[in-house]
Amino acid sequence: MATAAPAPSGTVDFGRCFTFLTEDPAWLTKILVGGLFALLTMVLVGIPFVAGYWARTLKNVAAGKPHPLPEWDDLGGIFGDGLRLVGVYLVYAIGLALVLGLIGGVLMVPFIALGASGELDDGASGLFAALGGLGTLVFWAIIMVVSLAAIVYLPAAMARAALRDSFSEGFAWREIVGFIQANLGNYALALVIYLVASFLSQFGVILCCVGIFPAAFWAYEVLAYGLGETVRLNPTSI
Repeated sequence: MATAAPAPSGTVDFGRCFTFLTEDPAWLTKILVGGLFALLTMVLVGIPFVAGYWARTLKNVAAGKPHPLPEWDDLGGIFGDGLRLVGVYLVYAIGLALVLGLIGGVLMVPFIALGASGELDDGASGLFAALGGLGTLVFWAIIMVVSLAAIVYLPAAMARAALRDSFSEGFAWREIVGFIQANLGNYALALVIYLVASFLSQFGVILCCVGIFPAAFWAYEVLAYGLGETVRLNPTSI
């Protein structure tokens, strides 16, 4: 008999997700340093640092620490934590790209090639061209569905890999889907909060007076807090 999924013990605090950073006495310095690494993501160097800091924030929130923002005093460890998450993301990204490429090849290329070959009469050529166009529409619909599924799924996969300090745990898809199902309301709220923060981060110069990159880094930390709270409220589900 299957064990029922655990239920969360509360709801993620929408407002505190946006304000928890300012409760840390050194929050501005930490965000400015994070903004520097966010800037360095443009040349790839900063990506593992941003991801590693995100992972440590997530862990601290899940553990219930009052000031969950980590210090920047362990760059090597932060880089290593982030590199693990970058690896998880790349495997998913490359895998999805290959699968979508294969589907696109099956749906579009044969029909378009036959339609443009010039070896068929006008009726057959037009039919294959039309089928190729239909395949293109179906392919784009599949891309939209897969992209939406990835947006929902990947944060949970990254959170599991981060919390368990394990590359392989980022691919434990049954457990990851189970975590999402067990915390559907809070998980969806965490993603909505991140979308709001991402939108606000576009106005970083106005809102924070520190620039767009620190504001973007702040948005990542908001997601870390939302997911961390989701885990803290239902720790046995992850």
